[in-house]
Amino acid sequence: MPKLVKYPNLILEKVLPEFDFENPVIPPRELEQMLVQTMYDENGRGLAAPQIGIETRVFSIKTQHIPELTEPFAAFNPIIHNVSTELEAGIEGCLSFPELYLDVKRPLRIVAEFLDRDNISRIIELKGIDARCFLHELDHLNGICFINRVSKLKLDMAERKRKKNGRAQQ
Repeated sequence: MPKLVKYPNLILEKVLPEFDFENPVIPPRELEQMLVQTMYDENGRGLAAPQIGIETRVFSIKTQHIPELTEPFAAFNPIIHNVSTELEAGIEGCLSFPELYLDVKRPLRIVAEFLDRDNISRIIELKGIDARCFLHELDHLNGICFINRVSKLKLDMAERKRKKNGRAQQ
């Protein structure tokens, strides 16, 4: 199983190249399986390729409110077509930042497009926690960590809380 990459590893701050189905770094089905398995092993909701040291635009996600997508899947080369102007604050964690939780504002709804493991284009609408998770993982592909989405004050407070609870980053 791949080893989980933790912050401050520089791969987490890179804008990644598109996944090339003609010349893949890893066969797409194998990469999807690797991402989903690692996501489950680490008790995550999503996991981006750079979080396991792979520099390409793909992440796995387990949605909760999309009836046609009940199983976890990989989103290759995802893009956002539409975001709601309505924002919602919510607590986020990240497998690359153990035991750190931040209140992050994100759009309530999005329309996204991605390629599935068979190189077939899919367009989906995501709401609530599903939209939040999709955007969090997409951020990883753009070299953005969730700590970049909050003020320094909020981050410092969350770090102090984590340390107080004896869960300082290893």
